Amino acid sequence: MFVFKKEQQVFDFGGVKIGGQPGQNPTVLIGGLFFKGQPIVESTKKGLFDEKLANEWVDVGVSMVEETGHPLVIQAYGRTPTAMERHIDWLAEHFNGPFMFESTSAKARKHAIQYCEEQGLQNRAIYNSINLSMKDSEKELLRSSKLDMAVVLGWSPRATTLPDRMSTIESMIKDAKEMGITKMVVDPATMPVGAGYGLENRTMLTIKSELGLPTCLGPHNAPSAWKLLKKPGFDNESTHLSAVVASTVASQLFATDCIMYGSMIRTKEVFAAVSLIGNAIASATAEANRALGIDRTLFEPRTID
Repeated sequence: MFVFKKEQQVFDFGGVKIGGQPGQNPTVLIGGLFFKGQPIVESTKKGLFDEKLANEWVDVGVSMVEETGHPLVIQAYGRTPTAMERHIDWLAEHFNGPFMFESTSAKARKHAIQYCEEQGLQNRAIYNSINLSMKDSEKELLRSSKLDMAVVLGWSPRATTLPDRMSTIESMIKDAKEMGITKMVVDPATMPVGAGYGLENRTMLTIKSELGLPTCLGPHNAPSAWKLLKKPGFDNESTHLSAVVASTVASQLFATDCIMYGSMIRTKEVFAAVSLIGNAIASATAEANRALGIDRTLFEPRTID
């Protein structure tokens, strides 16, 4: 397993520690709620959803945290300001941990910033994400708010090489600090299979080696447009799930600190796989530390008999 010479930073996101040397802290898993296409969603515009089923998904997530020791962060998507407020309000009441909020709508994101501050949720809310497309009005709103936790997305359509990707990342980190972000995870962006998938894992090691910052990936994006999974006999949930699990544990092995696994409908399977690899990382890192004479406290996986 990897041992980085660069000192690795660890940030506390609403009670969940993210970052550090591989094996130091458990891999954090980020599950998504309220995305279009999920069986819980009734209206993305109005923010209506099946609360009973959503609560069952959250309960499964909490139970898997207890079983494995791997923390959970929940990401809430909101298509509109109304939907975003409904989703955050419900999530804050039914889940005690930190949460992310995301939207393709700048209005929805800006409303979320204001709403989280008004409701005193700034110690739990993680903004996703600081990126090249942010407008000045949203930057200023975030800068003037009390929110200080965010995902920094280091992606550009022109950044197709490692040096270009790192240049974009360093630029976004600078912007994030200017917006008052003191706790960040760096996401170099996962591209679909055939469109650049793989560079993010190489970039991951460079971020850890050169910057020492906590890292994040959304590897569930990798199989999202994979032509193989659209062929007859492969276009089913179990085959798609196997690809998501594979891309997730691959990211975990490349020292990713927190991983977005997409819909919370697949929480149990993803947590089980990550817990298995977590045991491997713990054993290998413990041996590496002994061999290198490193005295460092490591995460002890909850091995289930």
